[in-house]
Amino acid sequence: MIKKFSIKKICKYTMLLLVVFLFYLFPKKNEYELTNTVIKNHRLNYHDVFLLDRNNYLSKITIEVAAKNELDLIDELIEIMKEDGRYIDKIPNGFRPFLPSDLKINSKKIKNDILIINFSNELLKGNIQDEERIVEGLIYTLTSIKNIKKVKILIDGEELKKLPKSGKELDEYLKRDFGINKVYNIENLKDITKVIVYYVSKNNDNIYYIPVTKYINSSEEKIKIIIDELTSKMSYNSDLMSYLNYNAKLLNYNFNNDSITLNFNEYLFDNEVNKKVLEEVIYSISYSIKDNYGVSKINFCVNNTEIR
Repeated sequence: MIKKFSIKKICKYTMLLLVVFLFYLFPKKNEYELTNTVIKNHRLNYHDVFLLDRNNYLSKITIEVAAKNELDLIDELIEIMKEDGRYIDKIPNGFRPFLPSDLKINSKKIKNDILIINFSNELLKGNIQDEERIVEGLIYTLTSIKNIKKVKILIDGEELKKLPKSGKELDEYLKRDFGINKVYNIENLKDITKVIVYYVSKNNDNIYYIPVTKYINSSEEKIKIIIDELTSKMSYNSDLMSYLNYNAKLLNYNFNNDSITLNFNEYLFDNEVNKKVLEEVIYSISYSIKDNYGVSKINFCVNNTEIR
Protein backbone atom coordinates (compact mmCIF):
# COMPACT_ATOMS: atom_id res chain seq x y z
CA MET A 1 0.00 0.00 0.00
CA ILE A 2 2.78 2.40 0.97
CA LYS A 3 4.75 1.39 -2.09
CA LYS A 4 1.73 2.04 -4.33
CA PHE A 5 1.20 5.46 -2.72
CA SER A 6 4.88 6.37 -3.20
CA ILE A 7 4.79 5.47 -6.89
CA LYS A 8 1.73 7.67 -7.41
CA LYS A 9 3.41 10.49 -5.54
CA ILE A 10 6.60 10.15 -7.63
CA CYS A 11 4.57 10.15 -10.87
CA LYS A 12 2.65 13.24 -9.74
CA TYR A 13 5.81 15.21 -8.96
CA THR A 14 7.47 14.02 -12.16
CA MET A 15 4.54 15.36 -14.22
CA LEU A 16 4.66 18.65 -12.31
CA LEU A 17 8.39 19.03 -12.97
CA LEU A 18 7.82 18.26 -16.64
CA VAL A 19 5.19 21.02 -16.91
CA VAL A 20 7.49 23.52 -15.18
CA PHE A 21 10.33 22.52 -17.51
CA LEU A 22 8.14 23.09 -20.57
CA PHE A 23 7.14 26.56 -19.30
CA TYR A 24 10.81 27.32 -18.78
CA LEU A 25 11.65 26.34 -22.34
CA PHE A 26 9.00 28.40 -24.18
CA PRO A 27 7.98 31.58 -22.30
CA LYS A 28 10.49 33.90 -23.96
CA LYS A 29 9.21 33.14 -27.45
CA ASN A 30 5.54 33.62 -26.45
CA GLU A 31 6.29 36.82 -24.59
CA TYR A 32 8.29 38.19 -27.53
CA GLU A 33 5.49 37.54 -30.03
CA LEU A 34 2.88 39.14 -27.77
CA THR A 35 5.07 42.21 -27.24
CA ASN A 36 5.58 42.61 -30.98
CA THR A 37 1.84 42.48 -31.58
CA VAL A 38 1.17 45.18 -29.02
CA ILE A 39 3.88 47.44 -30.43
CA LYS A 40 2.61 46.91 -33.96
CA ASN A 41 -0.94 47.87 -32.96
CA HIS A 42 0.28 51.01 -31.22
CA ARG A 43 2.10 52.07 -34.38
CA LEU A 44 -1.06 52.05 -36.50
CA ASN A 45 -1.99 55.55 -37.64
CA TYR A 46 -5.31 56.75 -39.04
CA HIS A 47 -6.36 59.91 -40.83
CA ASP A 48 -9.44 61.50 -42.37
CA VAL A 49 -9.90 61.60 -46.12
CA PHE A 50 -12.94 62.67 -48.13
CA LEU A 51 -14.17 60.21 -50.75
CA LEU A 52 -17.35 59.81 -52.79
CA ASP A 53 -20.00 57.48 -51.39
CA ARG A 54 -22.55 55.54 -53.44
CA ASN A 55 -24.76 58.67 -53.65
CA ASN A 56 -21.91 60.91 -54.86
CA TYR A 57 -21.56 62.79 -51.57
CA LEU A 58 -18.04 63.68 -50.49
CA SER A 59 -17.88 61.84 -47.19
CA LYS A 60 -15.54 61.85 -44.19
CA ILE A 61 -13.77 58.48 -44.02
CA THR A 62 -10.99 57.36 -41.67
CA ILE A 63 -8.25 55.30 -43.32
CA GLU A 64 -5.02 53.76 -42.05
CA VAL A 65 -1.95 55.66 -43.25
CA ALA A 66 1.79 54.99 -43.05
CA ALA A 67 3.14 58.56 -43.33
CA LYS A 68 5.15 59.89 -40.37
CA ASN A 69 5.27 63.58 -41.32
CA GLU A 70 3.00 66.17 -42.92
CA LEU A 71 4.58 66.26 -46.40
CA ASP A 72 4.53 62.47 -46.72
CA LEU A 73 0.95 62.46 -45.46
CA ILE A 74 -0.05 64.88 -48.24
CA ASP A 75 1.40 62.49 -50.85
CA GLU A 76 -0.36 59.51 -49.32
CA LEU A 77 -3.76 61.20 -49.04
CA ILE A 78 -3.59 62.44 -52.64
CA GLU A 79 -2.70 58.92 -53.76
CA ILE A 80 -5.69 57.51 -51.83
CA MET A 81 -7.98 59.99 -53.62
CA LYS A 82 -6.68 58.98 -57.09
CA GLU A 83 -8.61 56.59 -59.30
CA ASP A 84 -6.61 53.36 -59.55
CA GLY A 85 -4.11 54.75 -57.05
CA ARG A 86 -1.57 52.61 -55.20
CA TYR A 87 -3.73 52.54 -52.07
CA ILE A 88 -7.01 51.55 -53.73
CA ASP A 89 -7.12 48.47 -51.46
CA LYS A 90 -7.40 50.74 -48.39
CA ILE A 91 -10.69 52.24 -49.55
CA PRO A 92 -13.76 50.63 -47.93
CA ASN A 93 -16.47 49.11 -50.10
CA GLY A 94 -19.10 51.68 -51.02
CA PHE A 95 -16.64 54.55 -51.52
CA ARG A 96 -14.57 55.67 -54.48
CA PRO A 97 -11.77 58.16 -55.26
CA PHE A 98 -12.27 61.10 -57.59
CA LEU A 99 -8.87 62.46 -58.67
CA PRO A 100 -7.46 61.58 -62.13
CA SER A 101 -5.22 58.51 -62.06
CA ASP A 102 -2.43 60.30 -63.96
CA LEU A 103 -2.37 63.35 -61.67
CA LYS A 104 1.06 64.32 -60.33
CA ILE A 105 2.26 66.62 -57.57
CA ASN A 106 4.99 68.85 -59.01
CA SER A 107 5.86 70.45 -55.69
CA LYS A 108 4.46 71.28 -52.28
CA LYS A 109 5.41 73.29 -49.22
CA ILE A 110 3.81 74.39 -45.97
CA LYS A 111 4.28 78.01 -44.95
CA ASN A 112 2.78 78.94 -41.59
CA ASP A 113 -0.68 77.33 -41.81
CA ILE A 114 -0.88 77.44 -45.63
CA LEU A 115 -0.21 74.51 -47.96
CA ILE A 116 1.00 75.62 -51.41
CA ILE A 117 0.61 72.65 -53.72
CA ASN A 118 1.50 72.55 -57.42
CA PHE A 119 -0.34 69.90 -59.48
CA SER A 120 0.12 68.74 -63.06
CA ASN A 121 -2.47 69.95 -65.57
CA GLU A 122 -4.48 66.70 -65.35
CA LEU A 123 -6.18 68.03 -62.20
CA LEU A 124 -9.25 69.65 -63.77
CA LYS A 125 -9.54 68.01 -67.16
CA GLY A 126 -12.86 66.35 -66.30
CA ASN A 127 -16.37 67.69 -66.89
CA ILE A 128 -17.95 70.76 -65.30
CA GLN A 129 -19.67 68.70 -62.58
CA ASP A 130 -16.38 67.18 -61.43
CA GLU A 131 -14.16 70.26 -61.19
CA GLU A 132 -15.83 71.91 -58.20
CA ARG A 133 -16.17 68.57 -56.41
CA ILE A 134 -12.43 67.96 -56.89
CA VAL A 135 -11.56 71.31 -55.31
CA GLU A 136 -13.98 70.67 -52.42
CA GLY A 137 -12.52 67.23 -51.72
CA LEU A 138 -8.96 68.54 -51.86
CA ILE A 139 -9.67 71.42 -49.47
CA TYR A 140 -11.44 69.27 -46.90
CA THR A 141 -8.92 66.43 -47.02
CA LEU A 142 -5.80 68.62 -46.91
CA THR A 143 -7.13 70.92 -44.15
CA SER A 144 -7.79 67.83 -42.03
CA ILE A 145 -3.99 67.73 -41.55
CA LYS A 146 -3.23 69.29 -38.19
CA ASN A 147 -1.16 72.33 -39.16
CA ILE A 148 -2.93 73.19 -42.44
CA LYS A 149 -5.85 75.65 -42.45
CA LYS A 150 -5.61 77.03 -46.00
CA VAL A 151 -4.66 75.62 -49.41
CA LYS A 152 -3.24 77.46 -52.41
CA ILE A 153 -3.57 75.44 -55.62
CA LEU A 154 -1.19 75.85 -58.54
CA ILE A 155 -1.33 74.03 -61.88
CA ASP A 156 2.05 73.67 -63.59
CA GLY A 157 3.27 76.64 -61.57
CA GLU A 158 0.32 78.94 -62.33
CA GLU A 159 -2.10 79.95 -59.57
CA LEU A 160 -5.58 78.48 -60.06
CA LYS A 161 -7.69 81.65 -60.08
CA LYS A 162 -10.87 80.20 -61.54
CA LEU A 163 -12.37 76.88 -62.53
CA PRO A 164 -11.75 76.31 -66.26
CA LYS A 165 -15.18 74.87 -67.19
CA SER A 166 -17.58 76.92 -65.04
CA GLY A 167 -15.46 80.05 -64.82
CA LYS A 168 -16.07 80.26 -61.06
CA GLU A 169 -13.49 82.54 -59.46
CA LEU A 170 -11.42 81.20 -56.55
CA ASP A 171 -9.79 82.91 -53.60
CA GLU A 172 -6.01 82.79 -53.49
CA TYR A 173 -6.13 80.81 -50.26
CA LEU A 174 -8.90 78.22 -50.06
CA LYS A 175 -10.49 77.29 -46.73
CA ARG A 176 -13.39 75.11 -45.69
CA ASP A 177 -15.77 78.01 -46.14
CA PHE A 178 -15.46 77.23 -49.87
CA GLY A 179 -18.16 74.69 -49.10
CA ILE A 180 -18.79 71.03 -49.86
CA ASN A 181 -21.79 69.07 -51.16
CA LYS A 182 -23.48 72.44 -51.72
CA VAL A 183 -27.27 72.86 -51.52
CA TYR A 184 -29.05 76.12 -52.35
CA ASN A 185 -32.37 76.73 -50.57
CA ILE A 186 -32.65 80.43 -51.34
CA GLU A 187 -35.93 82.23 -51.98
CA ASN A 188 -34.53 85.74 -52.29
CA LEU A 189 -31.28 87.70 -52.00
CA LYS A 190 -31.89 88.91 -48.43
CA ASP A 191 -30.07 87.50 -45.38
CA ILE A 192 -28.29 84.71 -47.22
CA THR A 193 -26.41 82.52 -44.75
CA LYS A 194 -23.96 79.74 -45.55
CA VAL A 195 -23.83 77.00 -42.89
CA ILE A 196 -22.12 73.60 -42.86
CA VAL A 197 -24.08 70.75 -41.27
CA TYR A 198 -22.72 67.23 -40.78
CA TYR A 199 -25.24 64.45 -41.33
CA VAL A 200 -24.95 60.74 -40.59
CA SER A 201 -25.09 58.00 -43.18
CA LYS A 202 -24.55 54.24 -43.17
CA ASN A 203 -22.52 51.91 -45.33
CA ASN A 204 -23.68 48.43 -44.36
CA ASP A 205 -23.33 48.66 -40.56
CA ASN A 206 -20.64 51.34 -40.59
CA ILE A 207 -21.48 54.93 -39.67
CA TYR A 208 -19.83 57.82 -41.51
CA TYR A 209 -20.40 61.58 -41.75
CA ILE A 210 -21.34 63.82 -44.68
CA PRO A 211 -20.85 67.60 -44.52
CA VAL A 212 -23.41 69.63 -46.47
CA THR A 213 -23.01 73.35 -47.11
CA LYS A 214 -26.48 74.87 -47.08
CA TYR A 215 -27.25 78.30 -48.46
CA ILE A 216 -30.46 79.59 -46.86
CA ASN A 217 -32.32 82.79 -46.08
CA SER A 218 -31.81 83.34 -42.37
CA SER A 219 -30.51 86.00 -40.00
CA GLU A 220 -30.14 83.59 -37.07
CA GLU A 221 -26.83 82.63 -35.47
CA LYS A 222 -25.28 79.60 -37.22
CA ILE A 223 -25.29 77.49 -34.05
CA LYS A 224 -29.09 77.78 -33.90
CA ILE A 225 -29.41 76.92 -37.59
CA ILE A 226 -27.25 73.81 -37.07
CA ILE A 227 -29.40 72.51 -34.21
CA ASP A 228 -32.63 73.35 -36.06
CA GLU A 229 -31.41 71.42 -39.10
CA LEU A 230 -30.36 68.39 -37.04
CA THR A 231 -33.66 68.31 -35.10
CA SER A 232 -35.90 68.86 -38.10
CA LYS A 233 -38.79 66.37 -38.36
CA MET A 234 -38.56 66.66 -42.13
CA SER A 235 -35.71 64.44 -43.27
CA TYR A 236 -33.44 66.43 -45.54
CA ASN A 237 -32.72 63.37 -47.61
CA SER A 238 -33.20 59.64 -47.12
CA ASP A 239 -29.43 59.22 -47.35
CA LEU A 240 -28.65 61.96 -44.82
CA MET A 241 -29.77 61.29 -41.29
CA SER A 242 -29.62 62.96 -37.89
CA TYR A 243 -29.83 61.06 -34.61
CA LEU A 244 -30.61 64.20 -32.59
CA ASN A 245 -34.09 63.98 -31.02
CA TYR A 246 -36.47 66.50 -32.61
CA ASN A 247 -37.54 67.58 -29.09
CA ALA A 248 -33.96 68.57 -28.20
CA LYS A 249 -33.61 72.30 -27.58
CA LEU A 250 -30.49 74.42 -27.30
CA LEU A 251 -31.30 76.49 -24.20
CA ASN A 252 -28.22 78.70 -24.40
CA TYR A 253 -24.58 78.71 -25.45
CA ASN A 254 -21.41 80.54 -24.50
CA PHE A 255 -18.15 81.16 -26.37
CA ASN A 256 -14.96 81.34 -24.32
CA ASN A 257 -11.75 81.92 -26.29
CA ASP A 258 -11.28 78.75 -28.36
CA SER A 259 -14.18 76.79 -26.87
CA ILE A 260 -17.96 76.77 -26.79
CA THR A 261 -20.35 75.46 -24.14
CA LEU A 262 -23.74 74.20 -25.31
CA ASN A 263 -26.60 73.82 -22.84
CA PHE A 264 -29.49 71.58 -23.95
CA ASN A 265 -32.69 70.31 -22.41
CA GLU A 266 -32.98 66.66 -21.33
CA TYR A 267 -33.90 65.49 -24.85
CA LEU A 268 -30.22 65.58 -25.76
CA PHE A 269 -30.07 62.20 -23.97
CA ASP A 270 -30.92 59.12 -25.98
CA ASN A 271 -31.91 57.49 -22.71
CA GLU A 272 -32.73 59.75 -19.78
CA VAL A 273 -32.37 56.88 -17.28
CA ASN A 274 -28.81 56.11 -18.36
CA LYS A 275 -28.05 59.79 -19.09
CA LYS A 276 -26.41 58.72 -22.33
CA VAL A 277 -25.83 60.87 -25.43
CA LEU A 278 -25.39 59.01 -28.70
CA GLU A 279 -21.94 59.19 -30.23
CA GLU A 280 -23.53 60.12 -33.59
CA VAL A 281 -25.19 63.15 -31.96
CA ILE A 282 -21.95 64.35 -30.36
CA TYR A 283 -20.00 64.04 -33.61
CA SER A 284 -22.66 65.60 -35.87
CA ILE A 285 -22.88 68.67 -33.65
CA SER A 286 -19.13 68.89 -32.98
CA TYR A 287 -18.04 68.57 -36.61
CA SER A 288 -20.65 71.14 -37.66
CA ILE A 289 -19.61 73.68 -35.05
CA LYS A 290 -15.88 73.26 -35.69
CA ASP A 291 -16.28 73.86 -39.43
CA ASN A 292 -18.46 76.94 -38.90
CA TYR A 293 -16.63 78.53 -35.98
CA GLY A 294 -13.14 77.02 -35.89
CA VAL A 295 -13.28 76.29 -32.16
CA SER A 296 -11.15 73.44 -30.83
CA LYS A 297 -13.20 72.41 -27.79
CA ILE A 298 -16.94 71.84 -27.36
CA ASN A 299 -18.54 71.28 -23.95
CA PHE A 300 -21.99 69.69 -23.69
CA CYS A 301 -24.39 70.39 -20.82
CA VAL A 302 -27.92 69.28 -20.01
CA ASN A 303 -29.88 71.75 -17.87
CA ASN A 304 -26.58 73.43 -16.89
CA THR A 305 -24.90 70.17 -15.83
CA GLU A 306 -21.84 69.25 -17.85
CA ILE A 307 -21.82 65.85 -19.55
CA ARG A 308 -18.63 63.84 -19.37
